[in-house]
Formats: sequence, C-alpha cells, structure tokens
Amino acid sequence: MKHILITLCTASLFLGGCANNADQKASSSQTENTTTVTKEDETNTDQNENKGLIDSPQAPDDSSLTEVGQTYQDADGSITLKASSDFNEKTTIGDVELTVSDVKVMAYAPSPDLIDFFHSYSNDETKFNYVKIRVHVKNTSDQTVNFAPISTLETSDGEKKGFDDDFYLENLYGDYAPGEEKTGQLGFVLNTTDLAQLDALTIQTSDVFDEKEETLTKGQSITVPF
Repeated sequence: MKHILITLCTASLFLGGCANNADQKASSSQTENTTTVTKEDETNTDQNENKGLIDSPQAPDDSSLTEVGQTYQDADGSITLKASSDFNEKTTIGDVELTVSDVKVMAYAPSPDLIDFFHSYSNDETKFNYVKIRVHVKNTSDQTVNFAPISTLETSDGEKKGFDDDFYLENLYGDYAPGEEKTGQLGFVLNTTDLAQLDALTIQTSDVFDEKEETLTKGQSITVPF
C-alpha cells in the first residue's frame, strides 16, 4: 500500500511539473507572438506613411527633417534642412491629377562615391543646395497619356531648371496608362539661388498629350510659397 501511495505521489508531482512547464512554454510563446505582431505593425505603419516612395540612391532620406537647421546623415552623405513649405495641393490638368507636397530645400554634402554623379548637376559637386519635391500623379482617363509633372522650375531668385535637371531619376515623366498612379520625388540642384532671397518656387507642368503626341490639355503653373 505504501508502495502504491509513493508511486501515485511521484506521478502527481511529475504531471504537475509537466503542466507547469507547458504553461511556461505557452506563456513564452504568447509573449513571442505579441512581440512579432508589434514589430510587424511598426513596419506596416512605416510602409503606409511612405507608400509609393523609394529610398533614393542619390540622396539621403529627409523624412526626419522637420525643422530648419536639422541635419541627417547616412551612407549617401549629409543633408541640412534650409527651408520647407507646408504646400500640399492637388491640381487638375485635364485628365491628370497632380498633387505637389513636401517641398524642402537642403544643403547637401554627398558621400565621396556620389561626387562624380553630381559633376554635371552642380558647380561644386562636393557641397551644394537642392530642392526636393514630392508629387503624386494620377491618370483618371481610359486612355494612355503622356505627362511631365515638372517641365520647368524657377525660383523666386530667378534660377531656372528643366525636367532633365532632375537627379532623383524616379521615372515620373512619360506615359501613364489608364488609371495609373505614380508617387515619387524630384530633386533639382540650386547653383545660383540665394536662399536668403528664396520665398517661392514656380512649377510649370507639361501639357497632357495623347499617344499621338497631340495636346489634350495645356499645362499649368503652380506657385509653391516658403
């Protein structure tokens, strides 16, 4: 009888220990799952905030720069925010909807491996100012159209830039299929503009063309104040 009681007690202790271990494993698993979900949520939030945007290989990510004077540095180089605009407006040009936003002017010192790239853009490729503009373009029609969100750009100080001066190179110019949307950024080096005199930018869009390169709608001028 004593032998039976000892056996039962031993078995009970063993099962209790197993149950405790199982509870601990379950609790640990739940904690791990919770952590994973949180990380995924953070990643998804970041992706949603920058939906449609890519990290430019030509310039650092300026999203953290919200106040004039702030500096950010990564593998592409160092940038300092010099001016920004809260302009965020949609302009309708025929069947094209163009939204211009997040306009910033920055001082840029590129990394050594990017200096040669900027040789044809800047008078001093080691340090210069540039303006970055975010655009969202949507073709609302049922036909393919050809469009350039920025055909020319002029600062209030008189410096002019053409679409081929854009160094972000995100393929925002050209054909838009029916219903197609593109979000991206354009960057223009400012070689002669005195930032102390800069109070606005004037953007001239291209015309909206059909597939036969005939004008459907004339382009529009957009003024972005600082």
